[in-house]
Amino acid sequence: MVTIKKLEYYGIRGVALEWFRNYLTDRKQYVSYCGTNSGLHDVTCGVPQGSVLGPLLFIIYTNDLPTAITKSKCILFADDTTIFASSNKFDNLHINMKNDMKSLSDWFSANKLSLNVAKTNFIVFKPKRTNVDGIINTMELGNKIIHRVTTTKFLGIHIDDELEWGEHIDYVAKKISSGSYAIRSAKRYLSVANLRSIYFCLVHSHIAYGIMIWGTAFQYRLHRLVILQKKCIRNVSKKPFNEVTSPLYKQLNIPKLSDIFYIQLGKCMYLYNNGYLSPTLRNLFTINAEVHDHNTRQRFDPHVVARTTCAASKTFIHEGPKFWLSLPPSLQSSTSKKSFNYHIKQHIISSY
Repeated sequence: MVTIKKLEYYGIRGVALEWFRNYLTDRKQYVSYCGTNSGLHDVTCGVPQGSVLGPLLFIIYTNDLPTAITKSKCILFADDTTIFASSNKFDNLHINMKNDMKSLSDWFSANKLSLNVAKTNFIVFKPKRTNVDGIINTMELGNKIIHRVTTTKFLGIHIDDELEWGEHIDYVAKKISSGSYAIRSAKRYLSVANLRSIYFCLVHSHIAYGIMIWGTAFQYRLHRLVILQKKCIRNVSKKPFNEVTSPLYKQLNIPKLSDIFYIQLGKCMYLYNNGYLSPTLRNLFTINAEVHDHNTRQRFDPHVVARTTCAASKTFIHEGPKFWLSLPPSLQSSTSKKSFNYHIKQHIISSY
């Protein structure tokens, strides 16, 4: 059994391995419908549905997938797997991906897994309004065809091939509109405090999720979300449609959309400065001491890298260090994540 061999490879031996062997082998299953039961059949692969060990065993089972490819890299998140590669020339990129698709096909076959083509696609990221010569619309993984898309959903965020975030902003706008309708419908019956709770559940959660990524979109794209958020705030406060919103944001202790971006940015930089970020995210930033040898007071501050394009200058990798350096030292030196999260929000809202 492949699973047992992988568990043994990862160091599970002796009694523990035999326990897993006993758990996974000689299992039976049957179907019951309207009081009629089918015959018993052997479970030759998989684990019992809803079992606590199921997700863990799946992660262990697929953990060696990145070793099957040589030209690309993998992002594994539960059963959501993303493979990515980059190149200055599309021809080279195509050849590399084609070779890795062949290796992946062999891995799937060896591990008795199949690909859900309906949930699989590929996207080619390119500079805005740039035509890429030789671009293809399909790729093969074994005998299955994968189609190219211009927008895809990754961990709840809609990503387009030019990173303009239009599709995701449309998605967030629909969620805010739905939340706004719920708040408006309930405002005659609920208190402001209760409406505020509904706002955070149905509106704020969708705005804040991933905003460090998509919040870098151009202002003309974000403007409709700003308008929708103001509408929500007026409904939460039970004010007329033309009420000035800045005082309402302050009264409700709710940050504006643009400031939600900076609050999340500040939280990220606090985690970086205090060594809480994962190595992958931590390596996106650098400190001044790694760039020059000058013994200055700012040598341990995050380094602001000069960017040559507008798109790069708007990313959180560039904006994060800039925003962190603009914060008061008392805020930067917060003693805990909880304290920082509270005070940065108050620091921003107090300016309304």
